[in-house]
Amino acid sequence: MRQHGIVVRPGRVGAGGALLLLLAACGQSGSADRLSDVSAAPTAPAVTATATVGASAKPMTGLEGANATVVLAAYRTWWDTRTAAFGQPEADVLPLRLSSSGQALSDTMVTLTELSEAKKVMVGAPRNAPLVTAVDLEAKPPTATVEDCIDVTDWHQADARTRATAEPKNRLTRYTAKVTLRKTESRWQIVEFIREVGRTC
Repeated sequence: MRQHGIVVRPGRVGAGGALLLLLAACGQSGSADRLSDVSAAPTAPAVTATATVGASAKPMTGLEGANATVVLAAYRTWWDTRTAAFGQPEADVLPLRLSSSGQALSDTMVTLTELSEAKKVMVGAPRNAPLVTAVDLEAKPPTATVEDCIDVTDWHQADARTRATAEPKNRLTRYTAKVTLRKTESRWQIVEFIREVGRTC
């Protein structure tokens, strides 16, 4: 049985959903293109993937299942902090540094800078259907993987002052993503977020 994004056996640990990101104008480069190519957002009602993401994930129980629950909570927190940061002209980056590191953090900081320079913010919210596909507690440090189906149809770039939307051309509104988390001391952090534009969901 699958409950809220974690594959579980009856009577075992389950967890809540999460959230995700929008990108457009695939394959372009340069700072101006990257801004129109990067949009991320937060919590919203989950969507059902048309092609199940991570359907082959094994059931997680016991300590592994308990950690999978915490992983999804950390993933949700990361998206909440990204949404809050991308939705205001001057963001508090401390929550981002607590919830992420590595590529996930650096990409977010680049996007924040580009949005600020363009005098834009993100408004609205995406929908997603995350699934914990792996938890490796034997790794040093422990790692986890989340796969997600992201629908960003209702998450838009907007003028920071007027909030008038200004969508990039040919934006990608639905895609899958693979996310890597790492446990540092007692905290799970998002360290890598890779969108998989070649996959449908």
